[in-house]
Amino acid sequence: MTAETFQPILTNKDIEYFLDKTNGLHDSYLIGVQYVHSGHTGGNPHWIDPKLSELRVRYMVTSIQDVIVELIFSSLVEWQIKDNPFDITDTSLYITGNGNVIWTDDYSTEFDLRKDGSYVIAEKMSWRFADV
Repeated sequence: MTAETFQPILTNKDIEYFLDKTNGLHDSYLIGVQYVHSGHTGGNPHWIDPKLSELRVRYMVTSIQDVIVELIFSSLVEWQIKDNPFDITDTSLYITGNGNVIWTDDYSTEFDLRKDGSYVIAEKMSWRFADV
């Protein structure tokens, strides 16, 4: 399989398409995480621009023939990635009133449920099927 171009999550229709094509990341395992922040500025006081942050997360989805799904989150608001030895059985996405995307590795984006697992709140999210 050749790597595809990244597809943005901008609407509820994009969320439905993502969940359908990736089988909701059902039976997937975390295989990679990369965090990059290029918004550090010098001076007094030191300032960090959250808009210049990016998180890439890769999952192997065994429920669709061990395909690799790569998620990219930009302009991070808050995030937590936990390496759980068990597979993901559900994933949820929600677009907030201010346009941020909330992604979780659970069946809900509610705070009380997401705080124990992996989640990302970011201004932008995109995804693709990636090469191994």
